[in-house]
Amino acid sequence: MGFTSLAFLGFFPIVWLVYLLLPGRLRAVWLLVASYGFLGTFGIKYLAVLIGSTGVTWAAGMTLENNGNIKRLDSKQVSETGLKTSAGAKSHGPAAAVFVAVIILHVAALCFFKYNRSNIALPVGLSFYTFQAIGYLADVYCGTIQAEHNLLNFALFQAFFPKLVQGPIERSGNLLRQIQNIETLSARDPERIRRSALLLLWGLCEKLLIADRIAIPVNAVYSQFGAFGGVEIILVTVLYAFQIYCDFAGYTDMARGIAGMLGFDLLANFKRPYQADSVQDFWRRWHLSLSSWLRDYVYIPLGGSRKGRFRRAVNILITFGVSGIWHGTGVHFLLWGLLHGVGQIFDIRNWKLPRWIKRLLMFLFIDATWMVFRVNSLGDLKGMLLVILTNFRLQDFAGMQLGSFEWILLVLGILVVSAKDVLNEKGFAFRGWILERNAVVRCLIYTALIGAVLIFGVYGAAYDTSGFLYTQF
Repeated sequence: MGFTSLAFLGFFPIVWLVYLLLPGRLRAVWLLVASYGFLGTFGIKYLAVLIGSTGVTWAAGMTLENNGNIKRLDSKQVSETGLKTSAGAKSHGPAAAVFVAVIILHVAALCFFKYNRSNIALPVGLSFYTFQAIGYLADVYCGTIQAEHNLLNFALFQAFFPKLVQGPIERSGNLLRQIQNIETLSARDPERIRRSALLLLWGLCEKLLIADRIAIPVNAVYSQFGAFGGVEIILVTVLYAFQIYCDFAGYTDMARGIAGMLGFDLLANFKRPYQADSVQDFWRRWHLSLSSWLRDYVYIPLGGSRKGRFRRAVNILITFGVSGIWHGTGVHFLLWGLLHGVGQIFDIRNWKLPRWIKRLLMFLFIDATWMVFRVNSLGDLKGMLLVILTNFRLQDFAGMQLGSFEWILLVLGILVVSAKDVLNEKGFAFRGWILERNAVVRCLIYTALIGAVLIFGVYGAAYDTSGFLYTQF
């Protein structure tokens, strides 16, 4: 039951209306039931994995706190050392043994489901809630937070359905704190509902009008690249940059909109990534919950940039290598991560170039690495590069399976998203502008967006709504 399915269209209004009617702590119970029901539609076995992971993590957190050899780090220590152990967080004794054992268990389970060669499918959301669990345990172990004693609260923290399938990878200081204070959340605030509903609607547009339409030519060319020329390969590679952006950002906007209507504020995951002028800047804008997780729980514990340039370079490569293999089993995912690591080591941020040129160079670099990310194997990557070098011509444009009108819609969608990001970068907030209009204008805008989704979101014989891309990771 994905966010774009008819089943979810019936599921969420019921969950939301009942939630609004319930008092206090009963809201948490209802949301946990709804979240488990949501995941259960993908398969009961996936629900069993989540419940098992939740129980182990909660028990481990309680054990770490009750061990008694961990002191709280103050905010200054945390900012200076990240998760590096210090005099305030001892790295020996039973707590360390429990911490290491449970982290190994989580990583082993993730690797088993993700990299096994049998027909066992990857449980929905496993990569996301596993990283969330590891981050929670690391925070408890290092004393930056207290363990959650209420199992209901922690179970909801792990299972909260808006962020369950594709994140964001939440932190206990954000989502868990809101769950602990669920009685005070302003779920009935009309202004919050309007803002959240508009964000949900925009996410639907990103996914159904842009990402899924771009998927048609991208899938056609990448699945049979030998039938196309180099021009088509480069064209769909550029398009893929917008497909994965609108797909993943669309999911995040929908998740934040759904959570917002329930009174929760999820972490933002994107900040106009193609406006970046360096690799480092890109990762401050793209998949923020993952990049900050890798920084706090991999890069900084390895030593960060505190031990010289060579060690910094090694730490960066390890961190981006972890990012690569988190995304998938193929060697091309690892290569994609390492390319970003090399790009950050030899970053262009200090080059004396106009900012627009840096942005252009960055987009070309990011887009080239998206090709590595998108291919099915290194063999396919080699074959596609060979086609580009030896057959750079337009060979079978019709084989990309879009009609003229659909190409127009695709280009318009990309232009709208790009213009929105450029204007947002300059400080203009579209959502705020819309919400400031009178009721008639707002209704016209809402009607136009809904109409576009209903009419153009199902346009064309080759068109079909696909699953969100990051679900597979």
